[in-house]
Amino acid sequence: MRVPARGGVTGEDLAPGAGDGESAPAPAPVAAAAQLRQRIAAAGLVPGERLGEVALAAELQVSRNSLREAFTMLASEGLVERRPHRGVFVAAPGPEDVRGLYRTRRVIQLGALEHGELTPGAARHLRCAQDLLSGGPDTPARVLGDANHRVHVGIVDLAGAPELTRLMASVQARVRLAFHPMDEQTRLHVQFADRNRWIVERLLVGDLPAVHAMFGGYLDEAEHFVLAHLAAAGD
Repeated sequence: MRVPARGGVTGEDLAPGAGDGESAPAPAPVAAAAQLRQRIAAAGLVPGERLGEVALAAELQVSRNSLREAFTMLASEGLVERRPHRGVFVAAPGPEDVRGLYRTRRVIQLGALEHGELTPGAARHLRCAQDLLSGGPDTPARVLGDANHRVHVGIVDLAGAPELTRLMASVQARVRLAFHPMDEQTRLHVQFADRNRWIVERLLVGDLPAVHAMFGGYLDEAEHFVLAHLAAAGD
């Protein structure tokens, strides 16, 4: 059973390789971790939110032991944190986390743009992003955030490497946590919407070199924006 995210695209929509064919069911802890990871990536779980074990195990239809194993997996990825005597909470990335995430994104995404090609999986994510970006100036920030996520998943899928896609699923979920306070408080997603439209258009016609040429600066600007917001929020 896949549990939809709260609004916007669903966790199933954001699953690595979703729609690319049937695969054997994953062990319960792995499946539960995947559903929670996908929900975080879709902004369905927010930084600092407590994850109640009893209710969540029932919702995901897994045992509490399986859910605890899933929490351990997500904690190792920096997506949740255990607080003594209080439980498990969705993580809130800080400045050092953001810097590390952007270093990782540069390596993975610039490499995918340099060495990849338009795969069916990449095209599916990019066309979905194109649909989400087709609205007018009143498009909600949450929708633009979903589109942004799709663009970056699509870029990684250019590599055609399932290992990178799985790694980036965790990275993008943490990025979405870092973005969460800015979804409504800033113009982050509006600021990048036009560039995301252009990126999608170029990639769908196979012009990866053009996107590669601008993408390092794109990531630099996004990182600086997020870090500046975190610094201001901490003052």
